[in-house]
Amino acid sequence: MSYFTAADEALHMAVSRDGHHFGAVNGGAPLLRSSVGTGALRDPFIGLGPDGMFHLLATDGWASPAILHAVSADLRTWSSPELIPVMTSVPGAHNAWAPEFFYVPDRQCYQLIWSSAVDPGDADGDRDWQNTAQDHRIWGCVTTDFRGYSPAELFFDPGFPVIDATVVRDGGRFVMAFKDERGVNELTTGHKHIKLTAFTSLGGPFEPTNGPVSPAPVEGPALFRRDGEWVLIFDHFLEGRYGAVSSRDGLSWAPAGVVVPHGARHASVLTLPPSSPLRFQFKE
Repeated sequence: MSYFTAADEALHMAVSRDGHHFGAVNGGAPLLRSSVGTGALRDPFIGLGPDGMFHLLATDGWASPAILHAVSADLRTWSSPELIPVMTSVPGAHNAWAPEFFYVPDRQCYQLIWSSAVDPGDADGDRDWQNTAQDHRIWGCVTTDFRGYSPAELFFDPGFPVIDATVVRDGGRFVMAFKDERGVNELTTGHKHIKLTAFTSLGGPFEPTNGPVSPAPVEGPALFRRDGEWVLIFDHFLEGRYGAVSSRDGLSWAPAGVVVPHGARHASVLTLPPSSPLRFQFKE
Protein backbone atom coordinates (compact mmCIF):
# COMPACT_ATOMS: atom_id res chain seq x y z
CA MET A 1 0.00 0.00 0.00
CA SER A 2 1.25 3.46 -0.93
CA TYR A 3 -0.22 6.53 0.74
CA PHE A 4 0.50 10.01 2.02
CA THR A 5 -0.59 11.76 5.20
CA ALA A 6 -1.97 15.24 5.81
CA ALA A 7 0.95 15.88 8.15
CA ASP A 8 3.57 14.62 5.70
CA GLU A 9 2.87 14.86 1.95
CA ALA A 10 5.42 12.23 0.91
CA LEU A 11 5.48 8.56 -0.12
CA HIS A 12 4.58 6.29 2.79
CA MET A 13 4.12 2.55 2.44
CA ALA A 14 2.49 -0.34 4.29
CA VAL A 15 2.47 -4.10 3.78
CA SER A 16 -0.16 -6.78 4.25
CA ARG A 17 0.01 -10.59 4.16
CA ASP A 18 -3.76 -11.07 3.98
CA GLY A 19 -5.29 -7.95 2.45
CA HIS A 20 -7.03 -7.18 5.75
CA HIS A 21 -4.37 -5.54 7.90
CA PHE A 22 -1.82 -3.12 6.42
CA GLY A 23 1.06 -2.20 8.72
CA ALA A 24 3.35 0.76 8.07
CA VAL A 25 6.91 -0.01 7.00
CA ASN A 26 10.05 2.03 7.63
CA GLY A 27 8.75 2.91 11.08
CA GLY A 28 6.01 4.96 9.44
CA ALA A 29 8.57 7.36 7.98
CA PRO A 30 8.34 8.27 4.27
CA LEU A 31 10.44 6.46 1.68
CA LEU A 32 10.49 9.35 -0.79
CA ARG A 33 9.97 13.10 -0.75
CA SER A 34 9.59 15.44 -3.69
CA SER A 35 12.25 18.01 -4.45
CA VAL A 36 10.60 19.36 -7.61
CA GLY A 37 7.49 21.36 -8.48
CA THR A 38 5.51 22.35 -5.42
CA GLY A 39 7.48 20.00 -3.17
CA ALA A 40 4.33 18.03 -2.36
CA LEU A 41 3.80 14.33 -3.09
CA ARG A 42 0.14 13.37 -2.79
CA ASP A 43 -2.05 10.46 -3.96
CA PRO A 44 0.84 8.06 -4.70
CA PHE A 45 0.20 5.16 -7.09
CA ILE A 46 2.71 2.38 -7.85
CA GLY A 47 2.62 -0.12 -10.72
CA LEU A 48 4.97 -2.26 -12.79
CA GLY A 49 6.31 -0.71 -15.98
CA PRO A 50 7.65 -2.16 -19.25
CA ASP A 51 11.18 -2.31 -17.84
CA GLY A 52 10.19 -4.52 -14.91
CA MET A 53 10.68 -1.55 -12.58
CA PHE A 54 8.17 -0.05 -10.18
CA HIS A 55 6.86 3.28 -11.44
CA LEU A 56 5.39 5.85 -9.05
CA LEU A 57 2.94 8.53 -10.14
CA ALA A 58 1.72 11.20 -7.71
CA THR A 59 0.01 14.58 -7.46
CA ASP A 60 2.28 17.64 -7.40
CA GLY A 61 0.13 19.86 -5.20
CA TRP A 62 -3.36 21.32 -5.52
CA ALA A 63 -2.83 23.58 -8.53
CA SER A 64 -0.02 21.99 -10.53
CA PRO A 65 -0.70 20.96 -14.17
CA ALA A 66 2.14 18.41 -13.95
CA ILE A 67 2.38 15.04 -12.19
CA LEU A 68 5.29 13.40 -10.38
CA HIS A 69 7.12 10.30 -11.62
CA ALA A 70 9.84 8.20 -9.96
CA VAL A 71 11.23 4.68 -10.47
CA SER A 72 12.43 1.92 -8.15
CA ALA A 73 13.73 -1.64 -8.47
CA ASP A 74 12.88 -2.68 -4.91
CA LEU A 75 10.18 -0.28 -3.60
CA ARG A 76 12.70 1.08 -1.08
CA THR A 77 15.19 3.14 -3.06
CA TRP A 78 13.67 5.58 -5.56
CA SER A 79 14.99 7.77 -8.32
CA SER A 80 14.73 11.51 -7.86
CA PRO A 81 11.17 12.58 -8.76
CA GLU A 82 10.64 14.27 -12.11
CA LEU A 83 7.71 16.27 -13.44
CA ILE A 84 5.61 15.05 -16.37
CA PRO A 85 3.86 18.17 -17.76
CA VAL A 86 0.68 16.33 -18.73
CA MET A 87 -1.68 19.36 -18.73
CA THR A 88 0.64 22.31 -19.26
CA SER A 89 -0.26 22.59 -22.96
CA VAL A 90 -4.04 22.34 -22.39
CA PRO A 91 -5.60 25.86 -22.35
CA GLY A 92 -7.37 26.55 -19.07
CA ALA A 93 -6.04 23.47 -17.26
CA HIS A 94 -5.86 24.25 -13.55
CA ASN A 95 -4.51 21.03 -12.03
CA ALA A 96 -3.71 17.32 -12.45
CA TRP A 97 -4.75 15.11 -9.52
CA ALA A 98 -4.46 11.45 -8.53
CA PRO A 99 -2.55 10.03 -11.52
CA GLU A 100 -2.53 6.28 -12.14
CA PHE A 101 -1.73 3.95 -15.04
CA PHE A 102 -2.71 0.55 -16.38
CA TYR A 103 -1.45 -1.71 -19.16
CA VAL A 104 -3.47 -2.14 -22.38
CA PRO A 105 -2.47 -5.51 -23.95
CA ASP A 106 -3.99 -5.10 -27.41
CA ARG A 107 -2.19 -1.78 -27.93
CA GLN A 108 0.94 -2.73 -25.95
CA CYS A 109 0.94 0.61 -24.17
CA TYR A 110 0.32 2.09 -20.75
CA GLN A 111 -2.67 4.37 -20.25
CA LEU A 112 -2.16 7.18 -17.74
CA ILE A 113 -5.26 8.76 -16.19
CA TRP A 114 -5.74 11.67 -13.80
CA SER A 115 -8.34 14.28 -12.77
CA SER A 116 -8.28 17.84 -14.13
CA ALA A 117 -10.48 20.93 -14.05
CA VAL A 118 -10.29 22.78 -17.37
CA ASP A 119 -11.83 26.19 -18.00
CA PRO A 120 -10.05 28.40 -20.55
CA GLY A 121 -12.16 31.40 -19.57
CA ASP A 122 -11.42 31.22 -15.87
CA ALA A 123 -8.19 32.48 -14.35
CA ASP A 124 -6.93 30.25 -11.55
CA GLY A 125 -7.08 32.97 -8.91
CA ASP A 126 -7.60 31.87 -5.33
CA ARG A 127 -9.54 28.63 -5.77
CA ASP A 128 -10.73 26.95 -2.60
CA TRP A 129 -9.58 23.53 -3.79
CA GLN A 130 -10.19 21.77 -0.46
CA ASN A 131 -13.73 22.95 0.16
CA THR A 132 -15.33 23.92 -3.15
CA ALA A 133 -16.10 21.40 -5.89
CA GLN A 134 -14.51 22.11 -9.29
CA ASP A 135 -15.70 20.88 -12.67
CA HIS A 136 -13.31 17.93 -12.99
CA ARG A 137 -13.19 15.21 -15.63
CA ILE A 138 -10.83 12.28 -16.12
CA TRP A 139 -8.02 12.99 -18.59
CA GLY A 140 -5.32 10.72 -19.94
CA CYS A 141 -2.39 10.01 -22.25
CA VAL A 142 -0.47 6.92 -23.33
CA THR A 143 3.16 5.84 -23.19
CA THR A 144 5.18 2.78 -24.09
CA ASP A 145 8.31 3.58 -22.12
CA PHE A 146 7.53 6.30 -19.52
CA ARG A 147 9.79 8.67 -21.44
CA GLY A 148 7.58 9.84 -24.28
CA TYR A 149 3.88 10.62 -23.84
CA SER A 150 1.00 11.31 -26.21
CA PRO A 151 -0.87 14.64 -25.89
CA ALA A 152 -3.44 14.78 -23.09
CA GLU A 153 -7.00 13.92 -24.09
CA LEU A 154 -10.33 13.68 -22.31
CA PHE A 155 -10.69 10.07 -21.11
CA PHE A 156 -14.01 9.90 -19.21
CA ASP A 157 -16.84 12.43 -19.05
CA PRO A 158 -20.14 11.18 -17.58
CA GLY A 159 -21.67 14.68 -17.76
CA PHE A 160 -20.88 15.70 -14.17
CA PRO A 161 -17.71 16.34 -12.13
CA VAL A 162 -15.64 13.22 -11.38
CA ILE A 163 -12.21 12.62 -9.82
CA ASP A 164 -9.98 9.81 -8.54
CA ALA A 165 -10.46 7.19 -11.25
CA THR A 166 -8.72 3.85 -10.77
CA VAL A 167 -8.73 0.99 -13.28
CA VAL A 168 -8.11 -2.76 -12.93
CA ARG A 169 -8.24 -5.48 -15.57
CA ASP A 170 -10.92 -8.14 -15.12
CA GLY A 171 -10.69 -10.81 -17.80
CA GLY A 172 -11.33 -9.20 -21.17
CA ARG A 173 -12.51 -5.87 -19.80
CA PHE A 174 -11.40 -3.04 -17.55
CA VAL A 175 -13.29 -2.05 -14.39
CA MET A 176 -13.07 1.59 -13.30
CA ALA A 177 -14.00 3.04 -9.93
CA PHE A 178 -14.38 6.82 -9.65
CA LYS A 179 -15.69 9.47 -7.30
CA ASP A 180 -18.86 11.40 -8.14
CA GLU A 181 -17.57 14.84 -7.18
CA ARG A 182 -20.93 16.60 -7.02
CA GLY A 183 -22.15 17.75 -3.62
CA VAL A 184 -20.35 19.50 -0.77
CA ASN A 185 -17.77 18.41 1.76
CA GLU A 186 -20.20 17.76 4.59
CA LEU A 187 -21.21 14.47 6.23
CA THR A 188 -24.82 14.94 5.08
CA THR A 189 -23.91 15.59 1.44
CA GLY A 190 -25.49 14.02 -1.58
CA HIS A 191 -23.02 12.39 -4.01
CA LYS A 192 -19.31 12.45 -3.03
CA HIS A 193 -19.40 8.65 -3.25
CA ILE A 194 -17.78 5.93 -5.38
CA LYS A 195 -19.34 4.52 -8.53
CA LEU A 196 -18.20 1.82 -10.96
CA THR A 197 -18.18 1.42 -14.71
CA ALA A 198 -16.39 -0.85 -17.19
CA PHE A 199 -15.05 -0.78 -20.75
CA THR A 200 -13.26 -3.09 -23.18
CA SER A 201 -11.47 -0.53 -25.38
CA LEU A 202 -9.77 2.79 -24.70
CA GLY A 203 -12.22 5.58 -25.42
CA GLY A 204 -15.21 3.42 -24.51
CA PRO A 205 -18.03 2.88 -24.78
CA PHE A 206 -18.38 2.79 -21.00
CA GLU A 207 -20.94 0.48 -19.41
CA PRO A 208 -23.79 2.02 -17.36
CA THR A 209 -22.54 3.00 -13.92
CA ASN A 210 -23.08 0.78 -10.90
CA GLY A 211 -23.58 2.54 -7.60
CA PRO A 212 -23.04 4.29 -5.46
CA VAL A 213 -21.15 1.34 -3.96
CA SER A 214 -19.76 3.33 -1.02
CA PRO A 215 -21.08 5.66 1.65
CA ALA A 216 -20.45 9.42 1.37
CA PRO A 217 -18.43 11.51 1.57
CA VAL A 218 -15.38 9.45 0.55
CA GLU A 219 -12.61 9.65 -2.06
CA GLY A 220 -9.47 7.91 -3.31
CA PRO A 221 -10.86 4.47 -4.25
CA ALA A 222 -8.52 1.50 -4.80
CA LEU A 223 -9.48 -1.97 -6.04
CA PHE A 224 -7.69 -5.27 -5.34
CA ARG A 225 -8.38 -9.00 -5.06
CA ARG A 226 -8.60 -10.73 -1.68
CA ASP A 227 -9.70 -14.32 -0.99
CA GLY A 228 -11.43 -14.66 -4.36
CA GLU A 229 -13.37 -11.41 -4.08
CA TRP A 230 -12.96 -7.80 -5.09
CA VAL A 231 -12.21 -5.31 -2.33
CA LEU A 232 -12.76 -1.58 -2.79
CA ILE A 233 -11.18 0.70 -0.19
CA PHE A 234 -11.80 4.43 0.18
CA ASP A 235 -10.79 7.40 2.29
CA HIS A 236 -13.38 8.95 4.64
CA PHE A 237 -11.45 12.20 4.24
CA LEU A 238 -13.62 14.28 6.59
CA GLU A 239 -13.45 11.70 9.38
CA GLY A 240 -9.82 10.62 9.28
CA ARG A 241 -10.53 6.93 8.70
CA TYR A 242 -10.72 4.27 6.00
CA GLY A 243 -13.60 2.11 4.81
CA ALA A 244 -14.07 -0.83 2.47
CA VAL A 245 -16.68 -2.88 0.62
CA SER A 246 -16.27 -6.26 -1.07
CA SER A 247 -17.99 -8.22 -3.82
CA ARG A 248 -17.83 -11.72 -5.34
CA ASP A 249 -19.50 -10.73 -8.60
CA GLY A 250 -18.62 -7.03 -8.99
CA LEU A 251 -22.33 -6.14 -8.84
CA SER A 252 -23.43 -6.52 -5.22
CA TRP A 253 -21.19 -4.88 -2.63
CA ALA A 254 -21.25 -5.22 1.15
CA PRO A 255 -19.24 -3.57 3.96
CA ALA A 256 -15.85 -5.17 4.52
CA GLY A 257 -13.03 -4.80 7.00
CA VAL A 258 -9.63 -3.25 6.37
CA VAL A 259 -7.02 -1.78 8.73
CA VAL A 260 -4.61 0.86 7.43
CA PRO A 261 -1.93 2.97 9.15
CA HIS A 262 -3.19 5.89 11.21
CA GLY A 263 -3.45 9.04 9.12
CA ALA A 264 -3.28 7.29 5.74
CA ARG A 265 -4.73 9.34 2.89
CA HIS A 266 -5.62 8.33 -0.68
CA ALA A 267 -4.03 4.88 -0.63
CA SER A 268 -3.35 2.57 -3.59
CA VAL A 269 -2.67 -1.17 -3.38
CA LEU A 270 -0.11 -3.14 -5.39
CA THR A 271 -0.39 -6.94 -5.22
CA LEU A 272 2.95 -8.74 -5.42
CA PRO A 273 2.87 -12.28 -6.89
CA PRO A 274 3.93 -15.21 -4.67
CA SER A 275 7.13 -15.57 -6.70
CA SER A 276 8.24 -11.98 -6.08
CA PRO A 277 11.55 -11.79 -4.17
CA LEU A 278 10.24 -8.59 -2.54
CA ARG A 279 7.23 -10.32 -1.02
CA PHE A 280 8.85 -11.02 2.35
CA GLN A 281 11.49 -8.30 2.44
CA PHE A 282 9.10 -5.82 4.03
CA LYS A 283 8.33 -5.98 7.71
CA GLU A 284 5.99 -3.81 9.72
